[in-house]
Amino acid sequence: MIEAGATLGDLRSDPIRTAILLDFDGTLSEIALRPEMARPAPDAVRLLGDLSRAYGVVALVSGRRAEELRELVPVSSVEIFGLYGLAPVVGAGAVRSILPAVEGIVARHPGARLEDKGPSVAVHFRETADPAATEAALESELAGIADRGGLTLLPGKMVLELAPRTVPGKGSVVRREVLRHRVAACLYAGDDVADLDAFRALEELRTEGILTVKVAVSSEETPRRLIESADVVVQRPSGLLELLRSLLN
Repeated sequence: MIEAGATLGDLRSDPIRTAILLDFDGTLSEIALRPEMARPAPDAVRLLGDLSRAYGVVALVSGRRAEELRELVPVSSVEIFGLYGLAPVVGAGAVRSILPAVEGIVARHPGARLEDKGPSVAVHFRETADPAATEAALESELAGIADRGGLTLLPGKMVLELAPRTVPGKGSVVRREVLRHRVAACLYAGDDVADLDAFRALEELRTEGILTVKVAVSSEETPRRLIESADVVVQRPSGLLELLRSLLN
């Protein structure tokens, strides 16, 4: 791991040419029993507004729908990239066609819940009696549907998501925004498997001369490989907010 203070100091030295890209659930918000129950950590919205006025780019990159993110973070100067950067794309129709089959699978697992995101479908199993056993069963069943439907199966914290294979991924969003805004530095913070894609993009950008900082937001459910890949590890969303506040000092 790098020395966080020195690296963050580099970001502070040229804020206009720095991008701050952040996941939401588990990063700016504690993981909730259900997605609709999640709220930004105390002071997070105000802090994001302050950062967006000081830094060149501040954006959320999340698996949530963009409309949900905007309601949770009503700051117009913060950019929003929902559904992993997935806009209306080719392949979304395949998700609609397999929806009845997914509903049937969910019905066989008491406590499992289906979240219809439009271009993708998520199955949450946090409220099942045995999440580990349910995950194994769901993964097997949903993988078959994904293969037959030409879809990809994305794992997460107590969730499995079916999405078009054309889903850009967080790494594509990170790379695109860094190059589009021509920034010299980028910090990305996340807490889950999907954030590894963003970390890989930062590693590639680092070889191209961009200063990058990979921040893992750690909790009991954070994947070990995300923590091992990070430059900086903070504890829970409160730890990330402390780090972000230091960027304003």
